[in-house]
Amino acid sequence: MNTDSSIQTARTIRIAVDIGIVVAKMERSLSFYRDLLGLSVVAEVTTSLMGKGRMVQLQHGESLIKLVELHNPPSKPGPTDISEFLGYRYITLLVTELDVIMAKIKAQNISIVLPVTQLSNGTRITMVKDPDGNIVEFAQEVN
Repeated sequence: MNTDSSIQTARTIRIAVDIGIVVAKMERSLSFYRDLLGLSVVAEVTTSLMGKGRMVQLQHGESLIKLVELHNPPSKPGPTDISEFLGYRYITLLVTELDVIMAKIKAQNISIVLPVTQLSNGTRITMVKDPDGNIVEFAQEVN
C-alpha cells in the first residue's frame, strides 16, 4: 500500500472555449440563458477581475458562458450589428433541437436577426439577440 501523499489522482482536462458577457441585469440574462435555453448554472461568484460584480457561470457542453453584472456598469453598450465593428461579434451554440429553441424564442418575442437558414452542408442556423443585444447563433449540425 502506497501512503505517499505526493501522488495525485489523474485529472481530466477540459477542452473548451469559454466566453464572458458583461450584462446590464443578471436576472434578465439568466431568464434568457438559463431558463429559456436550459443552460445549467455551475457556479456563482463575486468577482473583482474587471471591476467588482457578480459572475454566474453556465454550462454549454464543455464550455462556460460567464455572465458578469458589474456594480458600476459600463456607460454604453457595445455594437449590436455583426458587421458594425471589428472583433468578437457573436457566439455560436451547437444545439440538437433547433425547432424547440425557436418555438421558445418566438413565444418570448425575442429579436431574430437571421431566421432559420439551411446551409449547403445541411446545417441549420439562426441568430437572435440576447437581452443586452448580443448576437447568439444557434447551429444544428446534420448527423
